[in-house]
Amino acid sequence: MFGYEIGAAPAKVTGSSVLARIVDGLAFRYHWATDGLRPEDFEFRPGPDSMSMLELQTHMLHLVFMVKQAMFDTTERETFESDDPAALRERTLDNLRIIREHLAGLSDEELAGHRVLKRDGSFFPVWNIMNGPLADALTHVGQINAWRRLNGNPTPRANVFAGLPPR
Repeated sequence: MFGYEIGAAPAKVTGSSVLARIVDGLAFRYHWATDGLRPEDFEFRPGPDSMSMLELQTHMLHLVFMVKQAMFDTTERETFESDDPAALRERTLDNLRIIREHLAGLSDEELAGHRVLKRDGSFFPVWNIMNGPLADALTHVGQINAWRRLNGNPTPRANVFAGLPPR
């Protein structure tokens, strides 16, 4: 499954390769944050105003759809509704893989022309994908990790710096 580990660094630093590496890091962190979740974890919320773990996973998938929409430079945003945590996880990781593969073949000139379409119909430059949905998704991975600890099910200890799975 995509995100199990992070492959070798790209040979050249480009806008597309940097963005691809950010996607690699998100996929890796999400893969391990959601690995081994128990049924009771999906209902957990640290407070009444917080999303549950299942709601977080659904939200993260929609953020990934927003990134995918921008990377494929389309006005069509994918949708997927499910209460099955395994289906949400698989769909999120599969879409991150698709985005990553697409970025590998995208020139910086092509990438620069892509735009982020918000639900209100407004467009933003591709730069906003990093400080918007990608940063938001990384924040939510941190929430999943923290909430797992609070619920007595800590995340497997993957090496996030090296991109290696737990030993």
